[in-house]
Amino acid sequence: MKGRCGEISKKGVPPKDAYDKIIDELGKLSRKIDSLTHSTETILEAEEKILSTLGKRVLLESQAKTVVPDATALLSLPGSLRKTMLAMYKLGEATAEDLSDETSRLRAVESACANQLTRMGYLEKKRIGRKVYFQIQQSLGALAE
Repeated sequence: MKGRCGEISKKGVPPKDAYDKIIDELGKLSRKIDSLTHSTETILEAEEKILSTLGKRVLLESQAKTVVPDATALLSLPGSLRKTMLAMYKLGEATAEDLSDETSRLRAVESACANQLTRMGYLEKKRIGRKVYFQIQQSLGALAE
């Protein structure tokens, strides 16, 4: 009688060489599993390095974009301009419409305040298409840090 592992004796017990084949095959499977485990560990270590690097980069970028308001400069501004400036510190970059949403004042009022702050050197503005974006002056941000 012939089975999967070779000849089977009359007692139903496979011969010794069948056991050796099974042990060899199990050894091969074990080595393949070890190899896959090692590869998986290597991939996971690489992923952790990449994620930690990206996490540090995102943290550094968020810290670089955070500008701390200068209290004395803010206190020296009139109340209307101070409110616009505080909104700018919160938003980073904004249109007059964004500022008006933040301060609950009319867009025209925020536009006038932002333009005055630009003339005073607190903000800089850039036009993209039809929209005008205001942002905190870079030198002011550097002084505040």
